[in-house]
Amino acid sequence: MTSPAFDVPSAAAPAAIDNCWQRIGVRGDKSCPELRRHAHCHNCEVFSRAASQLLDRDIPVGEEAAVAPAGTGIIARSSHSQSVLVFRLGSEWFALPTLVLDEVTGLRPIHSLPHRRNPALLGLVNVRGELVICVSIAQLLIGAEQNSPQGRLIVAHHAGSRFAFPVDEVQYTHLYTEADLKPVPATVAQSSSGFTRGLLSWRDRAVGRLDEHALFEALGRGLAR
Repeated sequence: MTSPAFDVPSAAAPAAIDNCWQRIGVRGDKSCPELRRHAHCHNCEVFSRAASQLLDRDIPVGEEAAVAPAGTGIIARSSHSQSVLVFRLGSEWFALPTLVLDEVTGLRPIHSLPHRRNPALLGLVNVRGELVICVSIAQLLIGAEQNSPQGRLIVAHHAGSRFAFPVDEVQYTHLYTEADLKPVPATVAQSSSGFTRGLLSWRDRAVGRLDEHALFEALGRGLAR
């Protein structure tokens, strides 16, 4: 009951993550006997341990990495902290909460859709055997496409739907508190300011902490046209 270990250089190999919720839990065949006791995987200690392990790890340099399981409420080090994943689009840095993210993986072929009218809709990608809608948040936020061949693909979920979107670079998870958020200045591009809750300081860079609800709802409205 293990998933591939993270490819992170260290003195000791990291413990493998048991993603049993995807195989025998609520996202799998629901055969886990613990479901009778816990009702949902979110209430199980195995799920909680996995969340803590994932949030404490760096983003790997290898092909794929899972991020914290959806819906965990496990925040490392402080009950007032929130965890976000930092990534780059062009020359701009953004962050999304790890609670809406499913995984980070390598870029893969995008299967275009006929009669595509929305430029933000790139097509469909195959993620672990599932076809996921692939969208361009770069088009929405910076008015340009992701163009790095060494970029990454982030898979996220919102309101029962899954989205995948390419980014130019993925860095580490970052912990912050609401007090760390700074107002968005007027100099920030108008296209991204409407989706940004505030700015975080990370490694001497300004990172736009995105409003995941506004972002994905805008994408959803665009795809419905």
